[in-house]
Amino acid sequence: MSIVIKNLSCKYGAKTPFEKLALDGIDLTVREGESVGIIGATGSGKSTLLQHINALIKLQSGSVEVCGIDLTERKPDLKRLRKHIGMLFQYPEYQLFAETVREDVMFGPKNFGMKNEEAEDAARTAIGLVGMDWEEVKERSPLELSGGQKRRVAIAGVLAYKPDILVLDEPTAGLDPAGKKEMLDLITSLRQKTVSTVLTVSHNMDEIAAYCDRVVVLADGKKVFDTTPQELFYRDDLENFRLQKPHVVHIVELLAQKGVVLPHVLTEEALEDALLTYLRERRGK
Repeated sequence: MSIVIKNLSCKYGAKTPFEKLALDGIDLTVREGESVGIIGATGSGKSTLLQHINALIKLQSGSVEVCGIDLTERKPDLKRLRKHIGMLFQYPEYQLFAETVREDVMFGPKNFGMKNEEAEDAARTAIGLVGMDWEEVKERSPLELSGGQKRRVAIAGVLAYKPDILVLDEPTAGLDPAGKKEMLDLITSLRQKTVSTVLTVSHNMDEIAAYCDRVVVLADGKKVFDTTPQELFYRDDLENFRLQKPHVVHIVELLAQKGVVLPHVLTEEALEDALLTYLRERRGK
């Protein structure tokens, strides 16, 4: 198993008038090869949960084990932990800092002990994985690249040190619709080629529905749902948790009110197929 979290709780501002329980008894297991979406309203505890996985927040209560590394130990090996986890924060292009793409993407591998030649090979491979040409971009300044290219370079910088888990915080924030689709298709491709285990935090329910195998919903620091996108997004009580349904689900439910009953699909492609099947069946009657 990649991640095992048991009874995880966390308070901010403990023993002050501003004390807040950010996480309350969270149990969560993420197995190798899963794509898990973590959603919830602002302040539900999503970012706090992610930061525990990478030990950016010190464990207060409960246990977290990542790729066999037990964070309850007095001195867990944090460098080894972070070698296992590729973490991309919101707007990952702001993580770019070096003078050239080459230096930037090589930084992670060198930081984890690779020699120059090995690190450059890893960087070249990572740039190829995100669909860019190494020779074309390696000596360019990251600041000269387009927004989409910057984000790809930032992802390459994480992939270069070969993590086992990819953690994404709002991976399509700030991108136009075409850019969002490109980024999500890239993540799908990376799951097939290199990092099969992905955790994604997003406010975009269409993305979570289409690209995740499981969805975990947090509310007021508690885990309230852990299920499939199909089971979750066709529930009638999502508004109680300040969650919106994906657009495709809205369309299916509106059509059902008009007497057009379709399967519980989640993507535009699946909706199109369902409508075509429905029309063919109607014509055959």
